[in-house]
Amino acid sequence: MTQPLYTLRQLAYVVRDLDSALKYWTEVLKVGPFFKLEHLALDNQRYRGSPSNADITVALGNSGDVQIELIYCEDDSPSVYKEFLDAGRIGVHHFGMMPEDYAATCAQYRELGHEAAFECTIGGAPLTYFDTVDSVGHFIELWDNNPIYLDMFAVIEDAAKGWDGKDPVRSGPL
Repeated sequence: MTQPLYTLRQLAYVVRDLDSALKYWTEVLKVGPFFKLEHLALDNQRYRGSPSNADITVALGNSGDVQIELIYCEDDSPSVYKEFLDAGRIGVHHFGMMPEDYAATCAQYRELGHEAAFECTIGGAPLTYFDTVDSVGHFIELWDNNPIYLDMFAVIEDAAKGWDGKDPVRSGPL
């Protein structure tokens, strides 16, 4: 990815209608293409300290160097996404960052009093959403500096370069 470590790499939105959101982002905002990951495999889930089994579909696309993530809840399992919707919110849910030292940065967030609201792994690579709503108005997601994320994000970013508007929604790179 072109973004340096520990910069805002992703803006994520929870949506109630993924197809409508994709249509707006690709046709009106000209962002894309988006890669859709249906029923994304989130392993080892923990929501606010308890085991969880949230089922989500996401679509990932880039606007320049910044990734846009659209998140759709496939079920009513407890999660940071369902919590957001239950609070009557839609829109910006979190921004994502990849620190150089994932473990040390997670420890720093905990020391600042931010709860690890959601933790999981994708392909064995960890990520954590911290509850920073009182500080920044939404969650902050941290990813491990891992080839799983680096390679996936590079595919998405490269596809956006010079995108001609064709094939706006594709199957995900995972």
